[in-house]
Amino acid sequence: MNTLYWAWSAVLVELGIFGSPLLYASDGGALAAVLGLHALASAIVASGTYVLQPSRFQQPRVWVWLLLFNFAFVAPVVGAIGMLLVIRTTLRRESQAVQQAVPVSVTLPEYDVQAKDVNRSGQGAIRSRLGTNVPGDVRMQSLMTLQAIPNRVANPILEDLLGDSTDDVRLVAFGMLDAGEKKLNAHIQRERALLERAQTPEQRGTCLRHLAELHWELIYASLAQGELRNHILGQARGYLDAALEAGLAPDSGLAFLRGRILLAQGDVDNAQLALEQAIALGQPLTSALPYLAEMAFKRRDFVRVKQSMRQLAELNVASRTRAVADFWTERDNVGNFSDRRFLPHI
Repeated sequence: MNTLYWAWSAVLVELGIFGSPLLYASDGGALAAVLGLHALASAIVASGTYVLQPSRFQQPRVWVWLLLFNFAFVAPVVGAIGMLLVIRTTLRRESQAVQQAVPVSVTLPEYDVQAKDVNRSGQGAIRSRLGTNVPGDVRMQSLMTLQAIPNRVANPILEDLLGDSTDDVRLVAFGMLDAGEKKLNAHIQRERALLERAQTPEQRGTCLRHLAELHWELIYASLAQGELRNHILGQARGYLDAALEAGLAPDSGLAFLRGRILLAQGDVDNAQLALEQAIALGQPLTSALPYLAEMAFKRRDFVRVKQSMRQLAELNVASRTRAVADFWTERDNVGNFSDRRFLPHI
């Protein structure tokens, strides 16, 4: 606002100039004095209005300032007063306007992926909310939440609910299982149609790989049990072998899938070789070590199990996996409550 006061003072000086005897003098010196004082006052008014106007109207600087100067110089007093009144009105409106919030950057809290204070609901917590002693509306809400968790966890719970005494719970559980199975079967039928139309070995190998992965997904999601499970495992292995025979280049994902299929069929030795090949091709140890530990456990090689668990404990793994690793590496004990809470289903 001090700039505005200086500009109004310059206007008062101009008024004094035009009311002084210099304006009526006939010599050249008086004319030069009047023009010089008028030019100085116009420059002050132009500078004041230039500084006070919004920044988006200040470019280009020289030309904008000259334009303001011309207004004040060509129209003595009137031009300066007009510009100052416009600036005054604009400043008053801006002061009365609601200021917009300015985003401020804040420092996010540090997140430790290895922290052991993550609270997660286990299968036991979910099953407890689906018990027959729980009110019906709570059971239905808990049943709907199963759509947001992985199929490998949700589907066994849904299968147990197929024999529930409540019709609504039984029908919803059956519908959710049936929808998941139909979705996978639709993918399988589409890949089989693409396989029949495959023209090159690369296309055929890709389709065969997708079929193997989809059949394994039926097993992984617990949508096949008993003899049907063994049949689907055989189909998955057959598609995988056919993909390799078609010339599909082996990679870590393919070898890892083969190892899991062989392990599910009980062929531990060949599964071990497949997983070691997957690791050599770049498969992360976080996903491979639990299966290697499981194979060692099946062979009753507990020393190897502990070695795998020690490696696993040094990696960033899920809380439940870390709890198992802590148990085998003797990091867990009865007095450590923070470890026992990771097993809410026990």
